[in-house]
Amino acid sequence: MRWFFWLLLAILLVTSALVAPVLLEDPGSVVIGFGAWELEMPLVAWVTVILVVWIMLSVLWSVIRLPHRLLARRRRERSRQQVENGFLALTEGDWARAEDMFSQSLSYQKSTAGLLGAARAAQGRSDWKARDAWLDQAQGHFGRKHFVTEFARARLALSEGRVDLAIGLLESLHLKKPKHLGVLRALLGAYQDAARWREVRELVPALRRAGMVDAEKGQALVKLAAERELTQCDDYPTLQRAWKSLTKIQRREPALVLAYANRAEGLGHYEHSSRLLSELLDEQPDEAVLQAYRRSDETERAARILACEKRLKNDPNQPEILEVLGFLYLDARQYEKAQQCLEQALVKRPGAEIYMALGRLMDRQSESEAAARYYRNALQWQSQREQRVLPSTNTPDQ
Repeated sequence: MRWFFWLLLAILLVTSALVAPVLLEDPGSVVIGFGAWELEMPLVAWVTVILVVWIMLSVLWSVIRLPHRLLARRRRERSRQQVENGFLALTEGDWARAEDMFSQSLSYQKSTAGLLGAARAAQGRSDWKARDAWLDQAQGHFGRKHFVTEFARARLALSEGRVDLAIGLLESLHLKKPKHLGVLRALLGAYQDAARWREVRELVPALRRAGMVDAEKGQALVKLAAERELTQCDDYPTLQRAWKSLTKIQRREPALVLAYANRAEGLGHYEHSSRLLSELLDEQPDEAVLQAYRRSDETERAARILACEKRLKNDPNQPEILEVLGFLYLDARQYEKAQQCLEQALVKRPGAEIYMALGRLMDRQSESEAAARYYRNALQWQSQREQRVLPSTNTPDQ
């Protein structure tokens, strides 16, 4: 209220400065009649008397209210002290003492902070009824108190494990304040806890607008969420819908292609991943792609064998394709062709997996001694990749 006093004083000074010249020329007079009595005085004197009386009454009212103001200030100080003690007890995990401190602070002065603190303490004691009662008292119909109380309710629901309830509350708050960092952070965590990866992808633009993530981190989060979404699909129609919901650029990401292909194969749909894996073989023939391509059922295996044979015919200098073709031949029980491809791949691209595959091949042909040597080479290669491996029969290492 101090600003009002100084504003009023400034108005009076300005008014006095404007009116003073006029009053000097014609001071005027005020006549007050009461029965047979009549009081006449100059206008300036009358105004001065009014001001003096107003000031005296204001001072008298302030003196009368002074005890009440001192008491109210004391109550506020005690309330703040109890709120501080309550939060200290919350930090220590002393839920009962914390709730008691907050309750005492509310007896001096009602505050949203005290009510929310009491709700948190009640939840710590697993007293859900008391928690909801404190929250209902803190609940406002609109404005900041309503927002803060709903946010606290959502956070308490998250800590209790009621993720779906928390998500509903947080989504409502997000609509009201799209750039609120606390709501966005809590909503992102809730979506991740609930494995709602599509919602995570859809939330990324809001995270970027709020400045929580930059473009690079946003793209990485979208990629991670899409990969998790594809991996957790329970049936093929759901997998197809998830895949089609991605952008064209995202559907060319190697990690996402592999996630889709692996899940499609896990659901028994090898034919739908062949084209995508074939494109990845052209662009990025790394170990994960090679392993995914060589996994197939009997129907799709024949088509992949033909595709690999065609690749080698166009360019024989492809050890990765030789390796894949060798594994496909092995699964198709074409042992002679499998051995030929794997041994050729071993020359240019030695590795423990190829040795293990050759060991299995020899086992299936009842050549135990050769199989044992391949297995031994695989173990040694795996433990000491940079050292010379032991020679094995029918290989160029002999």
